[in-house]
Amino acid sequence: MLPSHDEAHRAVAARLSPAALAHSERVAETAAAIAAAYGMDTDAARVAGLLHDWHRETPGEELLARARELGIPVTDVDESVTYLLHGPVAARDLAEVFPGIAEEITAAVGAHTYGAASMTPLAKIVYIADVLEPGRRHVRAQALREQVGAMSLDRLFAATYAVSFRHLVDTGRRIHPQTVAVWNRHVAGERR
Repeated sequence: MLPSHDEAHRAVAARLSPAALAHSERVAETAAAIAAAYGMDTDAARVAGLLHDWHRETPGEELLARARELGIPVTDVDESVTYLLHGPVAARDLAEVFPGIAEEITAAVGAHTYGAASMTPLAKIVYIADVLEPGRRHVRAQALREQVGAMSLDRLFAATYAVSFRHLVDTGRRIHPQTVAVWNRHVAGERR
């Protein structure tokens, strides 16, 4: 089942600040455009993009407690950077808020923070859209936006993930073990 755009928008608008809502709206539209470029379901991409930051503004201690309550594995990196849990926790909570929601949507929401070893095309689209939405102004954003539809979705995901990974290294941030697994599976594999 796919919640309607209006239903998802109302639910997200009730949870997020205007700035976070605007970001989610931009991700939704960017995800739909990327999906269209690759012949994918634009409605699913739009809804997944809209819902991706369901727990974006949930306090860290609450995210940590909810993750433990749900049985989501919590690493030492999650404990120190609790924000990383907003995707996995949201994926589980959305299944309760929208009974019957398509697993592809919740998997895309769950994977948007640091990826997953196995990612559907929709999950890759939402990840890319979150990094490339028009409000993002990092140095590689425009160059990557210009590659939408010009390179394969897998290569675009790998290139986008590489930009995010470099940012973590360049800014001296902790790197989640899942990030390393995704790098090795999706990015290093693309370079072979």
